[in-house]
Amino acid sequence: MVISLINSDKTVLLCEQGANFLQEHQLVHHWRLHSAGYAVLQYMKEGKLHTFYMHKLLAEHFIKRKQTHQKLFVCMKNGNKLDCRLSNLEWVTMSDLRRRQERLNKFRGIARDGNRFRAVLYDKGKRIYLGLFNTAEEAALAYDQESFKRFGFTKSLNFPELFLGKEPFEVQQATRTLAHFHNKNQVD
Repeated sequence: MVISLINSDKTVLLCEQGANFLQEHQLVHHWRLHSAGYAVLQYMKEGKLHTFYMHKLLAEHFIKRKQTHQKLFVCMKNGNKLDCRLSNLEWVTMSDLRRRQERLNKFRGIARDGNRFRAVLYDKGKRIYLGLFNTAEEAALAYDQESFKRFGFTKSLNFPELFLGKEPFEVQQATRTLAHFHNKNQVD
């Protein structure tokens, strides 16, 4: 079954059990596409906006949570935020979620943020925000530069060939080389 979204031509994919649950609770209509790409149902109560995320609502009722002391999040196994079939939902930790995001992206340490790409690095559990970039390659290079500066040459670099045999202070030259290559091959 699919549910249409009122502010988009996109639809949400549901399994029979999830669709029946929404129908039984009269929650089939008025779903919207959230700016983050999820199906949401919003309403005002006592002057406050309340938001239900379809995937969270279904997971809370049907998907068994892992036994852990860490906070859990609902993840779509196939990466499609509008595929709310129960077989596609699972509870994961933040570290599981981040690893999955990395697998869904071509590069490590980046995520799509609207039409741009966000670069983030973690050092001893602390999140280091590196900025928003116009291309995935630029974000991946920013990640590599910071990673190389902090940790030296590691297997987690997106462009290891630019850093092989170099010391951290030589990174600027490698960056200029990649930027030149990128600009030279960019098609308008």
